[in-house]
Amino acid sequence: DNMCSAMGVGCVTPGNAVMSLGTSGTIFGVSSTPVIQDGISGVAPFQDATGKHLPLVCTMSCTGVLEYVLDVWCNKDDDDGNGFKAKISHAEATRQAQCISPGCRGVTFLPYLGGERTPNWPHATGSLLGLTPTNMNQKNRVGLLYRAAMEGVTFVLADAMIQLEQACSSRNDDKNGNVTDKDSSTTWKTLYLVGGGSKNPLWRQMIADVLNVELKFPKEAESAALGAAFQVAAVASSLSNNNDNDGDKNSVDKYIMDQPIDLEDVVVRPSQDKNVLEAYQDAFKRYQTLSKTLFDHQ
Repeated sequence: DNMCSAMGVGCVTPGNAVMSLGTSGTIFGVSSTPVIQDGISGVAPFQDATGKHLPLVCTMSCTGVLEYVLDVWCNKDDDDGNGFKAKISHAEATRQAQCISPGCRGVTFLPYLGGERTPNWPHATGSLLGLTPTNMNQKNRVGLLYRAAMEGVTFVLADAMIQLEQACSSRNDDKNGNVTDKDSSTTWKTLYLVGGGSKNPLWRQMIADVLNVELKFPKEAESAALGAAFQVAAVASSLSNNNDNDGDKNSVDKYIMDQPIDLEDVVVRPSQDKNVLEAYQDAFKRYQTLSKTLFDHQ
């Protein structure tokens, strides 16, 4: 389904990748080089339907974390008088989270509520760190917790993206073991964002800022089904044209590149505010240090 989804959003050339924000998170992108199998990386060495490489990473921590944080930590304890608790929506939690600055005032949420697979830390647990009297004494508690969870999930995805790029970078090592050359096609600058979480405006900008990528948004929700239809149509078109050139490996991607992919008009790019980018970089480094200190030995 991931291979079909890539075709369904028009992701068939090196330099483009897809990120899916669902119960789990996945990132997969077209590469001209295979995955380097080091026995450590969690990158799956798939191929796409056009003969190129389609390495993939999957994280367990994604929209389910936000759902749990919203239900357990953010919803009000009082009820409406009829026995029903008032429930805060994701839209309202997002609005409150937008009032909190990047970095969450030093709060770091490690979102491993069910362990994690990228990195391979099945025994990791969720952790809320960096609490102080100042950031605990918040009127906007919902915004702080929700944003901290969203940043934590984004940092998991950013770490996975780094693994993805490193695993499929072609290497030329000198005699000292230093990498002297890498295939630039494995540095993805454009992500097609899909899945339920892709609709969140705060999360869109956060991902663009943390990963330093441009985001585009396919309108078709069933991108895998559309990709499968493209593949069948490409084969049928090749047969009808009596193309007998060993199946013509390029026929599928050429066909897909000729198809109009319906995208949203909006394109989200990294912020031009250096303070915002630096705040995210500092928070990401803090996340990496804390998570490795707690769980990398397992």
